[in-house]
Amino acid sequence: MNPDVFYICLNEWLDSDSGEGQDDNILFTDEKNKLKRRIKGFRFTQQMKQVRWTAYDGPKVLRDIRRIEKETGLPGTYSYAQDFLDYEQYVTFLYETILSCGLSIVAVLFVIMFITASVPVTMLVALSVLMVDLFLVALIYYWNLTFNSLVVINIVIAIGLSVDYSAHIAHSYLTIRPPASCVTKAQKRHYKARKALSQMGSSVFHGGFSTFLAIVALAPSKSYIFKVFFRSWFGIIVFGMANGFMLLPVILTIGGPADNLIDEHVYVAEDPKSKRRQPKVTAEERTLNKKN
Repeated sequence: MNPDVFYICLNEWLDSDSGEGQDDNILFTDEKNKLKRRIKGFRFTQQMKQVRWTAYDGPKVLRDIRRIEKETGLPGTYSYAQDFLDYEQYVTFLYETILSCGLSIVAVLFVIMFITASVPVTMLVALSVLMVDLFLVALIYYWNLTFNSLVVINIVIAIGLSVDYSAHIAHSYLTIRPPASCVTKAQKRHYKARKALSQMGSSVFHGGFSTFLAIVALAPSKSYIFKVFFRSWFGIIVFGMANGFMLLPVILTIGGPADNLIDEHVYVAEDPKSKRRQPKVTAEERTLNKKN
């Protein structure tokens, strides 16, 4: 159709009863002169059925609308509704969750590797952290929480928070030097795991318990946000301490490294007579050596 004829017909239709009120849906370049004005932008509304399950049906609606726009829509046009903002987060929800958790695990691996300088121990600590996230997802389901953005934030936080419970135990395990009476690797691993718990267990427990005291005030709250934070952090503390106190020491006892990681600050001292660096011997090691 000729553009001049089109705009003449359009102006006649807008002035008629059927086109009354449609001026608000069309943006013209020059609104003063009806003969010279041209369409700069336009909008039209459509109705659809009510979406009951936003997390499940919302992404389907959004994908269908975008498919229709791609196949039959005009160039440069798009659809918008306030509800689409809620649907949009669930379209990229799974991808963003996996990406955030993956990047957090990579950061944990780098930090633990820098602290422990041991690949097996680093992988065991990462396993403990991943198990905390797995347990937390199960707790979310059984504690009547929905998988939304608030929950995902706490799941990502759990990776950085729960690593603290396992990293201290693992580092203490590596720095402990077993006595001469421990001959086999199994005996060395058992001794190192037991001493790691006795040395760092109380500090890790106090840290977890103090964190629990900080969030226990949120327990009676009726707000959904506070409920999510309390239930999520409760699971993080319980599962993080359980993995640090039970899962990780058991695995270290079964298959942890038995080699000695000498900590110069703790186990090595200067011998003033020989002026050579000699390893310290603890009271417990002296008692065991006397018995042997």
